[in-house]
Amino acid sequence: MVTDNESPPGAWAEEMRRAPWAFGQKKPETVDEVLQFLRQKGYEREAAILTREFAVIRARRSSP
Repeated sequence: MVTDNESPPGAWAEEMRRAPWAFGQKKPETVDEVLQFLRQKGYEREAAILTREFAVIRARRSSP
């Protein structure tokens, strides 16, 4: 068994909080889930920018 003698106590819990999808938890499957994840992490402005860009792309696709 490998023992980690370098990481501080609680390092694994901190890593899980920062990247839970990397350790077998549910990964976002849709754009809406990704945007929700961003908002939960405090990236409201970034999620809003992406939402607007997606709306522009959808509008361009639907126009002749």
